[in-house]
Order: sequence, then C-alpha cells, then structure tokens
Amino acid sequence: MNFLRKFENWRILRARKKYPVPYLAWSYVRHLGCVKNFSSTEKARLRTLTSVLLSQKRFVGVQGLILTEDMKLIIASQACVPILKLGVNFYSGFVQVTVYPTAFWTIRDVADEAGVVHREKLLLSGESWSRGPVILSWEDIEHDMQRDNEGHNVIIHEFSHKIDMQNRGANGTPPIPQSSSEEEWNEVFEHAYKNLLMRLRHHHKPSINVYAAKSRVEFFAVVSEYFFTSPAQLYDEYRQVYKELAGFYQQDPMGRLANAPDQ
Repeated sequence: MNFLRKFENWRILRARKKYPVPYLAWSYVRHLGCVKNFSSTEKARLRTLTSVLLSQKRFVGVQGLILTEDMKLIIASQACVPILKLGVNFYSGFVQVTVYPTAFWTIRDVADEAGVVHREKLLLSGESWSRGPVILSWEDIEHDMQRDNEGHNVIIHEFSHKIDMQNRGANGTPPIPQSSSEEEWNEVFEHAYKNLLMRLRHHHKPSINVYAAKSRVEFFAVVSEYFFTSPAQLYDEYRQVYKELAGFYQQDPMGRLANAPDQ
C-alpha cells in the first residue's frame, strides 16, 4: 500500500512538472461558475487533477480548430470537477479528447417507441464513445461559459458518460461504492426519470433540460450538469436525485453556495 501511494505521488509530481498550470491561465478557470465556490483546498486539488489529466490524454482539434494550451486547460479543468473526490481512474479506458470548432454531424442507429431501429443523421455538441474518445464542440463550450449556472455544461455532460461507463457500460448507474446502496440509487433515479416522462406526456414543462428524458443514460448526464452548475435548480426539482449525486460525487454544491462570500 505504501509503495502504491508513493507511486501515485510520483505520478502526480511528474504530471505537474510536465504539464504545469500557469497562474494567469488558472486565475480564469478558478472563476468559472462550476469552480468559483470551491474552497481553496478544493481548487488546489482541482489544479493538480487538471495537470494529471492533461498528462494522460491527447487533446486534438479537428476541422481546422487549433487548440491552444488555454483551451486545453479550460476543458481539462471542467472535466475534473466531477472527479474532484473520485480521482482520475474514473477516466481510464480512453486516451483522446477530440474538439470540433462547432456542433458536428454523426450517423447513429436510433430505436423508436416500437423498438424499430432507424438510421438518423444527428447534429451534436458532444459525444462519448465506449472505450473511445470524448468529442466536444468548442463553440458550445464557449456558449456554456457565457451562461454559467444555467444547468448546461457539455464538458461535464460528456465526461459524466465516461464515469457512467465504468459500471458495466453506460446504463445511468455509475460505480456505486460499497458504503452506499445501488438499489436505492436505481430506485430514486427510476422514480425521477419516470416522473419526468409523465410530466412531458402531460405537457408540463420541467425546469431541467428535457433532453434528460431521452434515456436513463442521458438523465444521469443531464442531472450531473445541473448538480455542478445549477444545484439549487436540481435540488428544487429532484431533491432525492441531488442527495444521491452528493453521496456519489462526495461533493455538496448547495453547501458551497450557502458558504459563498457573496451569499
């Protein structure tokens, strides 16, 4: 155990030396909506995790997009928000983050309500492939940063899928620790998901993004976005879901809001 801890510390120090996070660049990140209410200790840990993630993944711009170091930092730091207490091992199994200049087209097989599969052409702002890359739109990343705290964050959304995939593939249930109950998680999320579907069928507009109704997998990713960027909105809409996420991510964004200097 002592050897493993020493190896991990060596890996972190190596990452921080190879991929240092400049103070000026970090001063922008630390004021992002999903980061600004972190404690000084949490911000320091986030900075370290960001260095590690930058050292482990390839960040590639496509279709003429040239990714600057600041752009990579913006992506990596927000990707590390959900794993602040979980650690970078939750992002194992892939090596590349691909970034398009704008939303991108993809062809996908989609099943309708009758179970008939249709091939559709979809315009996406992000995508996560099982054992493959995370794909993002830089235009959407910029848009999300301009409307902080509104429940939209394509980076957190797509990296939440990667967390979900750590438990028998993407199914809306991430790896629940032994100290918690996977059965309780599934019960809470299933009730909330069915409640969302019922409200939409009755033309009652929920306060969270209706994309969450697309599947249980997307429900988890969408509520994770709200948990980190608009926690009060999620708490008001689905309090038990918020509590399950707080237990899993080991974070309490509502508590941070209550203790924020400007509150």
